[in-house]
Amino acid sequence: MRTPLKIDTRVRSLRSYLDEFEKGAFQVPSFQREFLWDTEAIKQLFDSIKNRYPIGSIQFWQPAEFGEIWLDNDVKIGPYKIIQPSNEPKPIFILDGLQRLSSLFGCLINPEKYNKNRLNLDEETYNDKFRIYYDLEEQSFEYIRKNKLPKPYQVPLYILINTSDFRKFARENIEKIGDEYKIELYLDRADEISKIITEYEIASVDILNASVEEAVDIFWRVNKEGIKISKDWIVNALTNESNFKLKDEMDILLNNLKKYNFDEINRDILFNCIQSSFGKLSFDVDVVSLIKEDRLKFIETTKKTILSIEKAVKFLFEELNVVTHKLLPSNWQLIFIVEFFNIVENPTPLQKEEIKFWFWFTIYSNYFTVYNPSKRSKAFSQFRNYYLGFETELIYNDEPDKFISPKLKNNSNLGSVRYCANILFQLNYYKNQKSIDRLNVLGCLGYNKEKLFSYEKETTGNSIYYLEIIDLDNILILHRNEKDLSYLLSKENLNKYSELFINNEMRNEFANGNIKNVINLRNKLILDEEKKFVESLNIVYDI
Repeated sequence: MRTPLKIDTRVRSLRSYLDEFEKGAFQVPSFQREFLWDTEAIKQLFDSIKNRYPIGSIQFWQPAEFGEIWLDNDVKIGPYKIIQPSNEPKPIFILDGLQRLSSLFGCLINPEKYNKNRLNLDEETYNDKFRIYYDLEEQSFEYIRKNKLPKPYQVPLYILINTSDFRKFARENIEKIGDEYKIELYLDRADEISKIITEYEIASVDILNASVEEAVDIFWRVNKEGIKISKDWIVNALTNESNFKLKDEMDILLNNLKKYNFDEINRDILFNCIQSSFGKLSFDVDVVSLIKEDRLKFIETTKKTILSIEKAVKFLFEELNVVTHKLLPSNWQLIFIVEFFNIVENPTPLQKEEIKFWFWFTIYSNYFTVYNPSKRSKAFSQFRNYYLGFETELIYNDEPDKFISPKLKNNSNLGSVRYCANILFQLNYYKNQKSIDRLNVLGCLGYNKEKLFSYEKETTGNSIYYLEIIDLDNILILHRNEKDLSYLLSKENLNKYSELFINNEMRNEFANGNIKNVINLRNKLILDEEKKFVESLNIVYDI
């Protein structure tokens, strides 16, 4: 008979946490997230402790049984790996609070005197994150790089909280300052901050004899209105027994997306694609329930969707000139196109053209901004049903003749759908005019933006966008010693660079010194060409 679940709460000093850690008491479950905090976040944590502010409770989990399957010897707590866990009957895992505990242990455990029988120090990680000192002059926490010499009054935190170590440090540094007043001041401040840190109390919630489902459910309920739980954290926790790690799968996917300049896309967006592969948009999908209902089916669908994500990104890159994730006008477009590849694994050329039309239409119609969440769900349902053969219309439209393309504003905000639309239009125009058919064969590093005239404002007429292509016959050859691209307007380039919206009328104005006229003419040409394209999509173009 299984021992019933039990929840204990305790309050312990920070010193006791350090002692337990060095004895190998704490473990990191294999589904946990890695350490993500930067040095600024670590400093803020210690600043909260200095001010005696609460830093939140730590949640520990003792599994009901078979706790060993959750062990991961590659996961660190701060810069330390647990090489010899304590001899407790069952391991105690850090369920919530890994970032805080990693910061505390990483800065407060002496890297020269730690328990080497149980811990192993990664010096590179330590030097990169945890070299936090307390400045006794400014009374502030500072990160000091390994190659930088600290001041005599800047004390490593691990020395600050150890009496014998601090005495030695004080003799060799502080007492040599020569100013008796300063020495006494620094020693008093050191005593004060040392006492605050070592006596600081942290509450813990110990979840004992719980299954992983129960542990996740408790964590979810406690944090639902507070800390945002990571979606992939839940999946890693609930699918671990099936030897499936979403984190590892996502790492492989992102590595595969490097060649499309999509490797820095937010992981949550990719997870939303996975959620939406279960028939509804991500915000309507309960991941926990799906996994509990059929874990293996969830894993199978997830693996298939990961393949579709790569297909979708490849399609966006090669066919639509979305040559970096930053140019993706709307995350919803990726979700929809991923679902297209989920349903149609090997689309025909006609189906690809249809999706390209859909892509441009949804950009210029402001489709995903116009519709509220409820209508986006209906649009997704109609989109899916169209490719499943249950609908005759691909695009959801509850009000005929509703779609109008908004005006293009002169800004440089890649977060604007309309701004991205114009860049993509210009890149598409460039590729078509240059007769570049296959970016995957030629190779594309992304796109460039440069000013026509360096001394003028960055406006539509004064900004030139072009694909950076690895092919000597098609790449734009630039005079890299030039400060801008105004030389493209010289007489020697007559009849050239129409793919960049440059013509001979502009060259005449340039020759006469009418720079403003050149910019205005180019702005008009870009908008006129874009208007023709948008109207071909049956969208009203608002100039």
